[in-house]
Amino acid sequence: MSIQDTERTLRLNLLLLDDEQDIINSLKRVLRKDYNIVSFNDGPSALEHMREHPVDIIISDMRMPVMNGAEFFTHAKEIQPHAIRILLTGYSDMETTIAAINDGGIYTYIGKPWENEELKLLLNKVSEHYLLKKQTRQLNEQLADANERLTQFNQTLEQKVADRTSALLQSKKKLSVALKSQNALLHDVLDMMSTTIEYRTGFGAGHNKRIAMQCKGIARYLGLDDAECRRIYLCGLLHEIGTVGLSDEVIAKVGVGTGKLDEEFMHHPVIGAQLVERVTRFGALKENILHQNENMDGTGVPDHLSGDDIPIGARIIRVVKDFDFLIAGKDNEQLMSVADAQAWLMSRADVWYDKVVVSALFSVMKERCEYGEDMEYSVGIEGLKVGDTLLEDLVLTNGNIMLTAGQEITAGMIEKLRVYEENYDTKITLFIA
Repeated sequence: MSIQDTERTLRLNLLLLDDEQDIINSLKRVLRKDYNIVSFNDGPSALEHMREHPVDIIISDMRMPVMNGAEFFTHAKEIQPHAIRILLTGYSDMETTIAAINDGGIYTYIGKPWENEELKLLLNKVSEHYLLKKQTRQLNEQLADANERLTQFNQTLEQKVADRTSALLQSKKKLSVALKSQNALLHDVLDMMSTTIEYRTGFGAGHNKRIAMQCKGIARYLGLDDAECRRIYLCGLLHEIGTVGLSDEVIAKVGVGTGKLDEEFMHHPVIGAQLVERVTRFGALKENILHQNENMDGTGVPDHLSGDDIPIGARIIRVVKDFDFLIAGKDNEQLMSVADAQAWLMSRADVWYDKVVVSALFSVMKERCEYGEDMEYSVGIEGLKVGDTLLEDLVLTNGNIMLTAGQEITAGMIEKLRVYEENYDTKITLFIA
């Protein structure tokens, strides 16, 4: 493309319309160097050209025989509405000029005769105005296009987000189902392990779970966090798992730390710690299970730990399991009442037992706050309340069942139990929810 062609493409397209060729020629001489000019002597021909070619500026005479300027501009505005329209008129044409302004939307008008320099100056201002408006339209179009693309992008993004959210919800649902299944399986495994321990030791059904729930209740009472309470519960549930590695002769000597315990039995926590350590998920239970037979004064086993060096879970298990043996232990021929057992534990506080834990046990059993749906409380008649639910059969020393699990305690039952204790000079322990 030549320099002349480049300059020509940069110039605006100017359409001249006048039925007098002399006027056309005069305008061309003045403007031909600055504009790409096309000229016509009648309106229809000019309009036909405008339908096929772009026009930037239009200068049209007012008085023409076939179509006057006002009519021409009205049609031109419909064809190319952005073109700048300039009316060429005499002062005697003011009435039709006003019509052209109203109907044809002319930008300005040029009076006859004109001054060439003034005409060029006017056309320069018109050109600047046109180019500015054209640039504004282009920017608006670009902005509209950008907004449209942004809208489409947002719609696509929203759909992607919706699809991703749906996928995540589905994954979460599947994960939740899998987690519930795993938790159910874990509970089944724990129940099986607990049942195995009870079968091995000869304790009654639910013995380990009762100890585990009471351990968790004390942990909560002491303000331990949920994770630690959960860990202590599991330790309580599995605290005797080491008994599976003991001989039948040792198991037959199960008892409480009164000095009558078989020395080999006292070391079952070591076996238990070794067993749980082999299972990654249960590894955190090791220390509490291992040190459950330590004494506060350092005389316990296996490592002779003392005071706060003994893990809190181990201290809690020691108190709860010994308390349970005192009031309901298998082969314990001298079962104590709840009140006597509490006094016995307190008499050895800070020697064998953590005094804070012993006091917490008393408070939990007395206050019976909400420590979980499956919480089981060990109480004597003095701690029994109307409306309590019995969780285990009340079996008398002669083997007869006085009350069955699931019964709701009534005032009559409490009175009947009190009479029984007076007549047989004994104390009854009940396990209730």
